[in-house]
Amino acid sequence: MLWTLQKYIFREMGKSFLLTSVGLMAVLGLGGGVMNMLKLDGISAMQLLKIMALVFPVAGTLTLPIAALFAATVTYGRLSADNELVACRSSGINIHELFLPTMVISLASAVVSFIFFNFMIPSMVRNIEEYIASDLPQIIKQELASPDRLSVDRDRFTIFSETATIEPPASEGEKTKLRLDGVAFVLMKDDSWTRVGTAGTVEIGFNAPDGAPAITSDMYDLSLYDIKDGRYVDSGHESLGPFQLPKTMQVKVKWLTLGELFIYQRDPASYPAVAEKIKKLQSNISLVLLYRDVRSQFLDPATPGQIMLSDGNMRYDIRSPELQLDKQSGHPLFGGGVEIDEYIDGKKQRTIKADDVAMFVDRSERDDDRAGVYLQANGNVEIHDPLAPGGVVRDDRRNLPAIRVPEHVIERAKDYTDAKLLNTDLESLGLSEDIDEDRQNLLERADKLSRDIVGVMHSRMAFSLSVFSLVILGAALGIVFKGSQVLVAFGISFVPSLFVIIMIMMGKQLIEKSVTPTNGLILIWSGIVAVTIVDVYVMMRVVRR
Repeated sequence: MLWTLQKYIFREMGKSFLLTSVGLMAVLGLGGGVMNMLKLDGISAMQLLKIMALVFPVAGTLTLPIAALFAATVTYGRLSADNELVACRSSGINIHELFLPTMVISLASAVVSFIFFNFMIPSMVRNIEEYIASDLPQIIKQELASPDRLSVDRDRFTIFSETATIEPPASEGEKTKLRLDGVAFVLMKDDSWTRVGTAGTVEIGFNAPDGAPAITSDMYDLSLYDIKDGRYVDSGHESLGPFQLPKTMQVKVKWLTLGELFIYQRDPASYPAVAEKIKKLQSNISLVLLYRDVRSQFLDPATPGQIMLSDGNMRYDIRSPELQLDKQSGHPLFGGGVEIDEYIDGKKQRTIKADDVAMFVDRSERDDDRAGVYLQANGNVEIHDPLAPGGVVRDDRRNLPAIRVPEHVIERAKDYTDAKLLNTDLESLGLSEDIDEDRQNLLERADKLSRDIVGVMHSRMAFSLSVFSLVILGAALGIVFKGSQVLVAFGISFVPSLFVIIMIMMGKQLIEKSVTPTNGLILIWSGIVAVTIVDVYVMMRVVRR
């Protein structure tokens, strides 16, 4: 008889649970809540429909706890209103045994929520990103038609076009191309325009090296003005790129799977944002080591005042009576009349003379880990070039072509490993103020990553486990308030749900912003503990009567 009653309750509760889940999933998914959370831009109506197939499971996961709570409240409230529980009690049945269906559904909801939050949803978010990346021509075409036009490579290259046509592959092995007609473009560097021009036709190709969307462009009937050199250029054809495209979605810690969270918690240097900072810091370290190498050459008693810079292809021989290192960044400053011989592939090209020369990093000229540096000649600059009219070019300032950091300096920079840079016991690297500041930013980013991971892991676990205690509380309150006040019972049972969710969110934010996660963890789990205590009291004292 008990098993028959439990099946009956499970059937009634299951129907309410499924119907409520479907309704809430449709409202949340089609209403735009999940889509707004994903923040997708540049998506057409057809693309949106395809993406919805991936969005609905995400919406369903968010609605399962509410659906289970409502089903439990309604089902047990109706049983109490029809006096069916009174009849069961009169037959000698323990009322608490009738809560088995509630425990099964709540436990299933908790398990499904845990699996989806930790594994399924992150995978679905990536599927959406991969789908969008696979349709780059259409997205770029839509971006060209937008008021902001198309900007790529951190807004360094902006394109304007009158018409855009997607051309399918002409043969097997070729890729889809985007043809633009009536094109105008702007190239920027360091927030300043460097080139402006027009082109009759532009063909844009697409690739995704290492999974990062990128484009290349072939410009025909090209006319441009080089602002830096002050000259016009007419060309029949010129190729540009590849340019990295800004991602439509930025996958953050909250979109990582449980396994990835454990990996990044154990090895923060493998997390992309931290790895990028480490790479940048190591590149800057190589520059400081280069600057020190320059100073060492300058002070060498065998060749005083002489420095040689070479990357295997290009070489500069510098002769200067004075050398100073900038106190903050460490870059060399040559003075007192400087003379530079420029060599390419071992052949002397030019001789440059100036009052003083400064050495800087050129952050736009990078090749893997070998950052580019350039020499800036200032004051009474004379360039002795056999190819120049008259053999001599005079200027007040001239930047010489960038040269990569020498290989031996790169090898020395490798001594500064990821583990050494992330070692909090090491107060300073003893290189320069800029390096110590960059390393401090790296340590802060790694610490924030660790706290974010702890917050995400515990908030997911707490949210999943809270379903179990909240649904049982909803069923108990449904019995207390009976069917005539089932909505009141649901409203009252929903209050603890809001309390638990607010506590989890507050705890997660506290973990992310505080130095230690202890207080945030206490806040996350205290809400569930409080609801569990209320569960025990209601089941033992109120429902029994």
